[in-house]
Amino acid sequence: MSDAPVLSGVQMVADLESAGDFEKKHTPWIAIEAEGDRTRVTIETGHHVPHPNQPDHYFQWIGLYAGEAPIARSDLSPVATEPSVSFLVSLDPGTVVRALAHCNLHGIWAAEAVV
Repeated sequence: MSDAPVLSGVQMVADLESAGDFEKKHTPWIAIEAEGDRTRVTIETGHHVPHPNQPDHYFQWIGLYAGEAPIARSDLSPVATEPSVSFLVSLDPGTVVRALAHCNLHGIWAAEAVV
C-alpha cells in the first residue's frame, strides 16, 4: 500500500513536466480527435507513469465534463478493466473539457483540454 497521503478536493497539476511520479501517475491524459461532426475524447490514467490496478489501489471511475457540466462517466473495476475510456461527444470547437479520475487511495485528479 502506498504511503502517499489521501487527498481531499480535486488535484490539478499546473506543470506536469516538472511534477513528480506521484502526480504523473494520477493525472489524467486527454486525447481529442475529430470524427466527422463529433469529437472522440479519450482519457487514460497512468499514461505518464504507470499506476497500480490492483484490488487495494486502482481508479474507481473516470468522468468527462464540458465546462462545468458532467457529460459522461465510466465506473471501473480493478484488474478486469484498464483505466482508459473514450467518449464520442458533440461539442463546439473551443469547448474546455475536463477529465476527472478517482483513485481509491489518493482522491480525485483532473486535467483539462480544449476541443
